[in-house]
Amino acid sequence: MVGREYIALADDVVAAILVTVREGWALAAIDGETALEGEVVMTERLRDGMRQALTSGTLAWGKSFIVALGMESRSTPDVMTPDGRTDIPLYIVEVFLRYAEHDPHAIIECKRLDGSDTYLCREYVVEGVDRFRSGKYAENHASGFMAGYLLGGDAQSAAAGVNAYLGRVKRADEQIVLSPVVAHPAFWRSEHARTVERPAIAIHHALLGLTAGS
Repeated sequence: MVGREYIALADDVVAAILVTVREGWALAAIDGETALEGEVVMTERLRDGMRQALTSGTLAWGKSFIVALGMESRSTPDVMTPDGRTDIPLYIVEVFLRYAEHDPHAIIECKRLDGSDTYLCREYVVEGVDRFRSGKYAENHASGFMAGYLLGGDAQSAAAGVNAYLGRVKRADEQIVLSPVVAHPAFWRSEHARTVERPAIAIHHALLGLTAGS
């Protein structure tokens, strides 16, 4: 789009975002009982945990990211009425200084997930992945991010469930694979042709298990 910079995050920034999500999730300490309170509460806890991780002094990039509240969003500047609500918008100081872009520089969409639950696997794609694919979120970004809250099973079984759904709807070329950016069993990556006239978007997935116990 004329007048807008296309934001392509370097691999080290992508890695830092994923690690911040993982560290924030550990601090959130969400167990099965908390999960019963719902996706919104889990996301608030994750956001607070990410902020705590960034201010803990243990992450070298702690002062480089700003974790914002969930907010109404417009898919393009031409849309005058907000047509989406982002879960965790992230601002990156370096990107703002370079491009003076006031919209979020990375968006994390959060969904509950269980590889054995076909409904949740479908929702993860239709109400998560496809919001990036359609340009509703991150239309001028090369990357999007998703956090999958694992209500059951592990990251591998969750990925298999999502991939099975993608196969059933003849989108097997979009299947998620282990992340080539950060070697960790929680991190996965997929690539999706967009339904708008933009380059394909890479989605980085953090598949996060619940804390054991109550």
